[in-house]
Amino acid sequence: MKVGKLSGELLQQMVLSTIRFQREDVLVHAGLGEDCAAIDFGDEVCLVSSDPITGAVEGIGELAVHVACNDIAANGGTPVGVQIVLLLPEHIEQEQIHTIMEDIHRTAAELGVEVIGGHTEVTSRVKDCVISVTAIGRAPKSAYVTSCGAQIGDDLVISKGVAIEATAILARDFHHKLPFAIMEEEIQSFTKQLSVVPEGLIAAEFGVNAMHDITEGGLLGAVREVCQASKVGAEVWEEQVPVLPLTKKIAEYLELDPLALLSSGSMLMVTSDGKGLVARLAKEKIPAYIVGKVTEGNIPVLVRETGEREPISTHVEDELWKFWARKES
Repeated sequence: MKVGKLSGELLQQMVLSTIRFQREDVLVHAGLGEDCAAIDFGDEVCLVSSDPITGAVEGIGELAVHVACNDIAANGGTPVGVQIVLLLPEHIEQEQIHTIMEDIHRTAAELGVEVIGGHTEVTSRVKDCVISVTAIGRAPKSAYVTSCGAQIGDDLVISKGVAIEATAILARDFHHKLPFAIMEEEIQSFTKQLSVVPEGLIAAEFGVNAMHDITEGGLLGAVREVCQASKVGAEVWEEQVPVLPLTKKIAEYLELDPLALLSSGSMLMVTSDGKGLVARLAKEKIPAYIVGKVTEGNIPVLVRETGEREPISTHVEDELWKFWARKES
């Protein structure tokens, strides 16, 4: 099978179809496009989400915490704690384990999140470090957000820019394959943008209809998942999508599409008042952009700068995995 997330079709057939028992106090169940479960805790909901880090080497502890906590933020929640599962190869040094855990603790503490447990194991089953993080958060029962509330005519708004996480990974781990130098300060400018907790909380308070953090499959994958969850279509306008200069430079050299690159650090927010949300985020110095609109139907479309209209696949393969495949072939 191909490396990366299962396609929506396979996920439904092989995984989601096997989950038949549901509890009444679970308000958001496992489903296409939904990264968080929501559990009824009276006036609040408990939000739970799990995510692994498998496509990075340097800074994996930091990435792991942000990716999991971003899912909580995408539901309008405040992350409270993280549980960490570390699967470590036999050749790992003790100092590497300590460094990973220091990165995890520092990143979590900066978010006001406690590391509340987990599991650590050295195993011959992995050749590199694999981290899986379960994040637990809370949100008012009357104000949590899901991926399934997009309405026809809504604006698609994203924060910061696309491919933030992929740019950090490629610049850190593969700078030796690039014909231009990248300063550590440039890499840090991307890693400092990995959290979407601030914009998630602001957007939830603003009253968005749906949210999704932009991860594997990039902006195109996130739009596709929101459309699947909400049973709507969408247009994404390529010329309106912000691509930061270093991202563009790396993507052009490696022949990667930044719109389909791993994009933790950017939040997709769906609202009836895109201009109002952009202005609200600007007050907190968070750049945001209207990049498309929700439409009728159930097939999202990418409108290229040339005017060409491309249906967005039912499964958007992340460009980072394509790069890995080329590198290893």
